[in-house]
Amino acid sequence: MKKITSLLTALAVSAVSSLALATGWDDGLSENDMFVGLEGGYAKTKVKIDDSDSSLDNSESTGLFGLRLGGFLHDETRAYFTVGYLKPKDAQWGSDGVDDFKVHDIKQLNLLVSADYLFMPEWEVQPFIGLTIGATEIKASGSYSSNNSVIEDNFKKKWGFAYGAQAGVVYQIDNIDLEAGLKYLTNDISHHFLESDNTKLKVNDSSQVYVAASIHF
Repeated sequence: MKKITSLLTALAVSAVSSLALATGWDDGLSENDMFVGLEGGYAKTKVKIDDSDSSLDNSESTGLFGLRLGGFLHDETRAYFTVGYLKPKDAQWGSDGVDDFKVHDIKQLNLLVSADYLFMPEWEVQPFIGLTIGATEIKASGSYSSNNSVIEDNFKKKWGFAYGAQAGVVYQIDNIDLEAGLKYLTNDISHHFLESDNTKLKVNDSSQVYVAASIHF
């Protein structure tokens, strides 16, 4: 957790410093450089279980939402922080009705820093591409049943490094930005049962379709 906190602090300082230099902090920020907004959409997230005998995958669509705060470095570039949340659906695997594994109450919190390049800044509709890095925390509970015996346990909560890319279009109306895009986000975190290291949970690859609205100030 200390490493993740240090990473986020460094990212925040770097982004704020870049924003200050690019917008001329000493002369005061020009009007409408900063923005705050909301985003929401759907994510198809892979939920995977690995144990000593097998590896099982499950992918389902689920809702997502987030809050973002950022600013334009130039007409063509912007940087922003996003606090995002999604809750993948419960996953269940079975084997001939004898062995069953369930993962439920999955929750993913994302703290992300993104940077986008906007094409055709003089147009009202502007395509963009960008990169994202940050941190992800995942919580989940699980149960394993075999031969009428059920084991309930929680997976170890863990923070990890996340990264991805996004693309979309922004439509500007006065001081409001309306946005639609696609985002891919991944991480390499493995979560073990609190009472056993033989079973690992991975909630890694997330393909997202989202819309966002931001207001400049």
